[in-house]
Amino acid sequence: MTGGPSSANSSQPEEVCLKKCPVDKSVRCACRHCRFEKCLQVGMDRNAIQQNRDPIGYTKRTRRYPPIKKIEASEECSPAMISESDRNEDNFLAMLSNTEQKCCALRLAEYMPSRTLLEAVVSPCLLADDAFMAEHAILSPRHRVNENNLRFATQTDYHYWHERDWFVMIEWAKTLPVFQSLPFPDKLALLRHSAITYPSLVHVFNSPDHGLDTIVFPDGAYFDRTPEPTRPLGFNKKKYQMLDQLLKPMRSMQIDMTEFSAFKAIFFLNPDADDVDSAAKKMLSDGRSAITNALYRYMVKKKGAEDAGDRFGRLLLLGTVLATMAVEMKEAVLVADFFDQIQFSTFAKQLLFGIKQET
Repeated sequence: MTGGPSSANSSQPEEVCLKKCPVDKSVRCACRHCRFEKCLQVGMDRNAIQQNRDPIGYTKRTRRYPPIKKIEASEECSPAMISESDRNEDNFLAMLSNTEQKCCALRLAEYMPSRTLLEAVVSPCLLADDAFMAEHAILSPRHRVNENNLRFATQTDYHYWHERDWFVMIEWAKTLPVFQSLPFPDKLALLRHSAITYPSLVHVFNSPDHGLDTIVFPDGAYFDRTPEPTRPLGFNKKKYQMLDQLLKPMRSMQIDMTEFSAFKAIFFLNPDADDVDSAAKKMLSDGRSAITNALYRYMVKKKGAEDAGDRFGRLLLLGTVLATMAVEMKEAVLVADFFDQIQFSTFAKQLLFGIKQET
């Protein structure tokens, strides 16, 4: 590593590295430049750096870390070493992946019920009804994308796909045993917590590939970096976050259906969600831990023990992006509703603001 000449705006020498240094659990601090680049690669937001906090001083080079033993995937996850608890967790992970395929089918169907949030939560799970799925989970002609005839999304398109994804989110949540065991207020708290981020994840993961600056809905409506002055400022910021901090890393990692379904469940079962009762927190934490364990074992089998750790960390780091997006969009939604910048449906108001606002 060499120190470059000082820039005009900085008294610190620019860090430059002439080689690609290893940055992993055994070697993290030897090269500041490569460590910084590694952070950017796995999703760190450059704009979130606190410039005046913990200024870097002299880094000791004499510290030694024990070498990490390379563990083969077959050694790590051989059937003889898997406990009954692990096997149950792995089976549940497979169920999540299978359910995700059903969610995709229902999302693209014509069926869309008209009901209140309370009715949606207490009704039987449609995804678990094989007869219903066989009859109604059929691709709608409206949802067949014509790749040569895309159109820029309007507010009507945003509204349509958020309503559909909220409908599917509730049916998906009812397939989770831990969700079904919660008291009704805690169910509403979890749904409200994910009402903003769930559609964003689904839009990003299911969008046809039209580059890293475009997200396409199933009916051919799309949005990109084009400013939309008629939409509230916070909503424009959200789409840039989706493009830069979700679409780009998820495409780079080539996340598969199993990984996506697990990550979606891990973020949804958040014991720290607002208004979740203390008695429910342990149940949510245990449910989340089981999925996290199964996801890591799946990644070890798929990528090997060494690569799995890096991939696992990069995926879970996306949770910080979702958490930040949720906080910022919650304020933007409140402002948009207060000033009538967006006309929310009754169902959307119940989900976003609480059933108590139902009129």
